Amino acid sequence: MIVDVHVHYVSPGAFDAVRRRPDTYGVRLLPGDGVRLQVGDEPPTRPLLPALHTFDLHVKFFDEQGIDAAVFGPLMDIAGYSLPPAQGAAWSRLQNEALAAALAEAPGEHRGLATVPLQDPAAAADELRVAVRDLGLRGAMIDPNALGRPLGDAAFDPFWKAAADLEAPVVLHPYLLEAVERFGRHYLHNLVGYPFETTLAAASLILGGTLDRFPTLSVVLVHGGGFLPYHIGRFDRAHRTRSEARADGAGLPSGYLRRFHYDTLVQRPEALRYLVGLVGHDRVVLGSDHPFWLGDPDPLRVVREAGLDRGAEAAILGENAARVFHLDP
Repeated sequence: MIVDVHVHYVSPGAFDAVRRRPDTYGVRLLPGDGVRLQVGDEPPTRPLLPALHTFDLHVKFFDEQGIDAAVFGPLMDIAGYSLPPAQGAAWSRLQNEALAAALAEAPGEHRGLATVPLQDPAAAADELRVAVRDLGLRGAMIDPNALGRPLGDAAFDPFWKAAADLEAPVVLHPYLLEAVERFGRHYLHNLVGYPFETTLAAASLILGGTLDRFPTLSVVLVHGGGFLPYHIGRFDRAHRTRSEARADGAGLPSGYLRRFHYDTLVQRPEALRYLVGLVGHDRVVLGSDHPFWLGDPDPLRVVREAGLDRGAEAAILGENAARVFHLDP
């Protein structure tokens, strides 16, 4: 079975509820062409790509690519971490219930990931427990930028503990960026900013001790792990030479590489080959990022052109995902 673990979908059922009770969720549907939302006081979204809320367009993509199943993540643009805690919790619950209901009615063996109100780690832990135990979702997707707080901060430990106890993988997917004027007009916020956020979050989980405090925690890094795999030697060098890198008692950073899983969204076969050689084929999962522009429109190609043996290829295309996301019926 070929499984894509990096796709995004918001059930229209969530929009229906927001239309009726915007004050409950702190979210509003905006008039005009397409679907646009405003979450709290955040800037309005651009019109959502149709596939983000049209399940059949995902199915069409899967059929064209030979993908058998997917793990559907939420849309981090509308995660709502800036909302007051009560609204944030209500908005997360609404999205999760709507996603679970949509997947229950959909054909195939697709599964989903929860969104959680990360602005309140205890509430995020509660929501993850409901999402996994009651709704059947298989983990969570969170933004590496939790309103400027590093993910390795002990304040997030209630959430990480819940994820570890539930054996629920957490996918780190960047969206929220601090303003950097030099990103300019060449889409560098995505090209550079997103891999940077993933790298920063992974480094925080390593050096901040989160991975040591929760040894069973499963974390998935999209976009091939950002810059972490390429610059892991720099992290090791800092650990040996700078006391700051050892301040919270973490071990040598390269020793944590296999604590993460990484998706295949690196666009080039030689890059994927390097990643697999570094972390092992059992730590890599297929990811397309459908339906976004920088996703891979032919996600199986990079795996099949990477020169891996058949066992490694089969693991990456589906076996690892089945294990990590508990894809038994």
